Amino acid sequence: MILYTMMPQELIYQPEPVEFDRQKLITYNGIPLLVQMDEGQTCTVIRVMSSNPVHYMSATCFPGAKITLS
Repeated sequence: MILYTMMPQELIYQPEPVEFDRQKLITYNGIPLLVQMDEGQTCTVIRVMSSNPVHYMSATCFPGAKITLS
């Protein structure tokens, strides 16, 4: 396969594999999130999966935030 692009190869091909088995879709306070499970009940928010713009303004659920599941 030939890609005709001006983008660098590092942007097209990821250098290290992403661990998809640790990622989950959850709903936290009514906001659908894609999270990566850490140890125990804690997880890191990867992406807000909502189409509601108000959910993106939440001070508790933003990419990179650590949340605890109950």
